[in-house]
Amino acid sequence: MKKLMAVLAAMAFVVVMAGGAWADVTGDVDINATVSGKCNAITANDLTLTIDPATESAVTSTGSATTVQCSKSKAFTVTAASAGAGGAEDNDGSLAGVLTGPGATIPYTLAYTSSFNGAGFGSATPTTLLNANAATVAIVDANAAEEGTYSDTVTITVEY
Repeated sequence: MKKLMAVLAAMAFVVVMAGGAWADVTGDVDINATVSGKCNAITANDLTLTIDPATESAVTSTGSATTVQCSKSKAFTVTAASAGAGGAEDNDGSLAGVLTGPGATIPYTLAYTSSFNGAGFGSATPTTLLNANAATVAIVDANAAEEGTYSDTVTITVEY
């Protein structure tokens, strides 16, 4: 009888322990992430205006586009500031600049992207800020241009 009681006690102990092993216990873990709104460095490319004073049409620039990559779907604004226009700044997508040369100046306009939503990084297509043909000299200003080399520096700023 003692043996039977010992076996029953051992079985009861196993059943109690096994019952505790099957109890459900849960806990929730929250996973949080913060994505910053940012842009990488602007890929700036020079534009060239080849002005023939005998031209019969406005002169447009050649070169390569200026681009940037920024956080996906975030809204960005762009400003342009021309050193040749006395530091004039613009944020509506069209800048009136001045090319400075040997004792003379040539006015020009620069069309640029004034706002955009980021496309993202990695394989996303960069946003074009300036097209290759973004700078234009009006025919009247090209016809009045004096011989020489002219330049201006425009600072493009993406704000966020």
